[in-house]
Amino acid sequence: MAKKSSTTALTPERHAEQDARYAQGHEYDYVIIGTGSSALTVGALLANAGHKVCMLEAHDIPGGYCQSFKTGDFYFCAQVHYIWGCAPGGKIYEFLKRVGLEKDITFELFDKSGYDVMALPDGKKVRIPYGWDNLVENVVEAYPDQKVPMEKFVSVLKKIREEFAFLPDRKLTFKDYLKAYKVMTVIKYRKATVQDLFDECGLSKEAQAILCANAGDFMEPPERLSLFMYVALFGGYNTGAYYPTKHFKYYIDRLADFITEHDGCHIYYETEVDQIKTENGKVVGVSTKNGKTFTAKNYICNADPKKMSEMIGIEKFPEEEQKKLDYTYSPAGVVVYLGLKDINLRDYGFGSSNIWHLEQWDMNKMWREMGEVNFENPWIFMSTPTLHTQEEGTTPSPENQILEIAAYTEYQPFKDAQDKSYAEYAKLKQKISERMIDIVEEKYIPNLRKHILVKTVGTSTTNEDFIMTPQGNAYGATMTPEQVSLNRLKAKTPFENFWWCNASSGWAGMYGTVSTGMSLYMDLTGDRYYDEIVQKSDEEIIAEL
Repeated sequence: MAKKSSTTALTPERHAEQDARYAQGHEYDYVIIGTGSSALTVGALLANAGHKVCMLEAHDIPGGYCQSFKTGDFYFCAQVHYIWGCAPGGKIYEFLKRVGLEKDITFELFDKSGYDVMALPDGKKVRIPYGWDNLVENVVEAYPDQKVPMEKFVSVLKKIREEFAFLPDRKLTFKDYLKAYKVMTVIKYRKATVQDLFDECGLSKEAQAILCANAGDFMEPPERLSLFMYVALFGGYNTGAYYPTKHFKYYIDRLADFITEHDGCHIYYETEVDQIKTENGKVVGVSTKNGKTFTAKNYICNADPKKMSEMIGIEKFPEEEQKKLDYTYSPAGVVVYLGLKDINLRDYGFGSSNIWHLEQWDMNKMWREMGEVNFENPWIFMSTPTLHTQEEGTTPSPENQILEIAAYTEYQPFKDAQDKSYAEYAKLKQKISERMIDIVEEKYIPNLRKHILVKTVGTSTTNEDFIMTPQGNAYGATMTPEQVSLNRLKAKTPFENFWWCNASSGWAGMYGTVSTGMSLYMDLTGDRYYDEIVQKSDEEIIAEL
């Protein structure tokens, strides 16, 4: 049977500590359901501002998708591999600076020659560098006939990035419509997919493959992916891809500790919320499966809004809000986590960058095949976190290294196998993971299996078990044009003291969820510290890199 919610690593002594603290009857300004990235962000900012914060986590460790779990003597970050916004002026840096942790939690810049390496079916490898012009140069060097299509493509990306700055993060007013001339490119492409722009620019199959080899970052293929989300993420990494100096484990643990270091602020683990009580348009308390009730002046929900709205009672939400809550979940994927011995991955072409490997040209075709668990010719992603920083802390010794191999497939095949028996589920995981390792062993690391000390495999049902994400979704609401608009679910709810703070009520990924937590904090407190920071253009940031 699959494990649910927790590794039950919380000791009886820690349970007793939590019970004793609960019995003291603390009063809180905010109860936060969940400890994912956006929750830790808003929680740290609120605690730093003097508010008493209580966080309720169903698992035994904090972080949600950003958590680092232990297998053997290795620590693997569940999902996050690289982020952006970590230089001065970037949201992650400025959040950490606001709470005084910018010198404690620092970041390493990925390889300047290319933070991603796209390994193509014809054997060519094209690096994705910082700066749009550099990207064009690299593609044209590999495929000389793509100069004009690439220049057209990146000119649209640049324009959309520039116009994003004029879009308000709120409901549009009449005055906003009068300024529509400033965002004509955004208006033109508001319903566009990445494939739409590929076709418009006349990009070859080779150029398209380079530009969408990282479709796993978005969990959608180009024919479904919102062009706006592509611009936001690709444009973000374009200004600097980073990895935490002390690994993601330290980032998450330090934020959790930072919150509880403040007087009257607590985190309760293995404390799963099973009821949210409302009266007269307000939330009046939350109850948990272990028999506790928590109350506060205000409540923030980091858990899935769709799922939690059903717990509250969807009929309590206005019809317009119910429509926003009826979103389609993002797919997820499969990750093979390997702890290695007696090997230096740098000897095999790995380093401070990621590799996206394609077995065929058409990402849309690959996506459809892999969704049906056909891994005959898939794409795979390879990340080497132990090469992104010289700091130790995730392996039993400096000689050990970590290789993570990721790909996409749908939730339902794993769920169906799991429902039959754990043996069927394990068999399916083994089949897919061994195919992924076969590709790495054939194309990159001969005899890789001889160096594997620890192997564990995560799937979408693993996400559902440990992160409690419906259908094991990676990003909350999926990133299609229909679900990426100014009508997207926001933090505000019909309850005057209750807010959403989640990828589906803001934006996905670590940068997106930190932004979501920051925005909620600024709205709640009026401390609009980030608005006061003079923003640099993409070109200025790239020049500084």
